[in-house]
Amino acid sequence: MTTYPEIKPEARQRLDAFAAQTGTTPPEHVLIDEHGEGGTFTDEFLNYCRDTGLSLDWVWFGKGNQTVAREGRG
Repeated sequence: MTTYPEIKPEARQRLDAFAAQTGTTPPEHVLIDEHGEGGTFTDEFLNYCRDTGLSLDWVWFGKGNQTVAREGRG
């Protein structure tokens, strides 16, 4: 059975703040657990990070810059 575990409130606050700052819509689900093993990031969340430049380290741990360098991306 697929479940969508909640993320830490601090990470949700950072994600929502980033979305408000960039005028984007954050993904509804960040984690997915299909096998009862604790979960992993959803494709929706990873695509959002890629498309917006959102740093996984910043949203998840609160460390580093909000965005990653997009140099050399097409």
